[in-house]
Amino acid sequence: MKQKLMNALINDRSQHPERLNATPERILEVLENISKKNMNEYSKNIRSILGTYPKRQEITQDIAEKICNYLVSADMPNDVLSSFTDQLMASEISTDEAIELHETYKIPVSTLEKDLVPVSGKGCWLMDTKGKTYLDMDSNYSATNLGMANEEIAKGLYNQASQLISMKEDRVQIARTRFFKTIIPMMPQGLNYFYFQNSGGEAVDKALKIAKAYTGSRHVIAFKNGFHGRTHGAVSVTWNEKYRKPFGLDHEDWVHFAEFNNVESVRTLMEKKNVKIIILEMIQGEEAGNLAATQTFIDELFELAGEKGAIVIADEVQTGFGRTAVKSNDWFACMGYNVIPDIMTIGKSFGGGYPVTAVVTRKEISQAMKGGYDGSTFGGNPMAMTAALIATRQMRELDVTGNVVARSRQFEEGLKHVSKKYGLPGEIRIRGLMIAFSLGSSERVHAVQEALKNHGVMSSLSTDKFMRILPPTIISEKEVVYFLEALEKSIQDTM
Repeated sequence: MKQKLMNALINDRSQHPERLNATPERILEVLENISKKNMNEYSKNIRSILGTYPKRQEITQDIAEKICNYLVSADMPNDVLSSFTDQLMASEISTDEAIELHETYKIPVSTLEKDLVPVSGKGCWLMDTKGKTYLDMDSNYSATNLGMANEEIAKGLYNQASQLISMKEDRVQIARTRFFKTIIPMMPQGLNYFYFQNSGGEAVDKALKIAKAYTGSRHVIAFKNGFHGRTHGAVSVTWNEKYRKPFGLDHEDWVHFAEFNNVESVRTLMEKKNVKIIILEMIQGEEAGNLAATQTFIDELFELAGEKGAIVIADEVQTGFGRTAVKSNDWFACMGYNVIPDIMTIGKSFGGGYPVTAVVTRKEISQAMKGGYDGSTFGGNPMAMTAALIATRQMRELDVTGNVVARSRQFEEGLKHVSKKYGLPGEIRIRGLMIAFSLGSSERVHAVQEALKNHGVMSSLSTDKFMRILPPTIISEKEVVYFLEALEKSIQDTM
């Protein structure tokens, strides 16, 4: 135990080259996290050892030895000493310092989430710098659908990094070959040509380029309340002006927004501008609060595209890999609607949380791209392909879609019960484990989300009056019950 404690205080780079030495501020914070008898006495004595040492400077070997010797000789209970050591190993930097350095050096492209600072996770659970655990109902916007700290993915990435970390996109490589050998059965029929990227926005950008190269048309129909990312091309086809206007992209003459679930709106724009490209999310997430397309709309849209010689891009970055399954083996939302898009973008949980995305299309369309039309230094690198291979294989072996269907029913029944019991509006939008439910107002949503944290639950980015949750697709029956009970307590707390 003494050596383990010493390694938590003074980093052993042969074992953890990614860490630094602990700081006084973090050491004292961890002691405060542990609410046990005599902790004030321990803190007092360690403060005496630290003296005037700068609170955010890495401690030296001699100070670490003094702290270590004191804690061992003070007969700190083994469970307390173990908890102290584990929390220091999880983070040697304090909560306040982590937040302050982010506020100082991070470009504020988004609102900084600093209500809690996650340091570790396992399965559907996260632990923060305060030693508190939370049921993760966000999955990093649906990127960690297989849970946190997936052992097989971690081991595979370590092995691949020890062999070959990076290789340019246009070089033949074995890691990608392994992926090609296993992925095709999961894909919609005919969609078996891949162009790998690193983010969802990149994938949408490249999908638009491929579509324009194939059709010879520059005009694109997107949908009101759709969200496709924030890279230059992706944000151009995103509905909310707050994302487009700061960059002069609010009046692009090649982008035309149609009404969602209204095929006549699409028809009018197609005939007016001779549009040959349509891009949509089949379940609109961020902007619309998980609004699903109707089956009739999808059928009519694809029929119209066929009539007009247009192609359909399905943005499945968030909806893919079982997230929206309504039956077993619905790996993508389009499968649940029984349609096959011409081009599809995939990402988020593609690599089990490791960054990898792709544009997928059929051979005829793929051949419109010629050498030099595009490129990617890191797209489809060996690390990304290893993560994608392991993650997609696990999804099949764990029957993720079967679990999604079962847990979706459980969530729906539970949310209906809660809504009725507490007189909530009762509107529940659920497609697989892409879930939103109305609390009546954005103020109520915010209040309940804050209360949920007090009951050990972290929810997802929500929209207006709808609370959104994106639980890991491996979530268990017991964990759904835990969430529903926490939700009830949170509603009671905010009444």
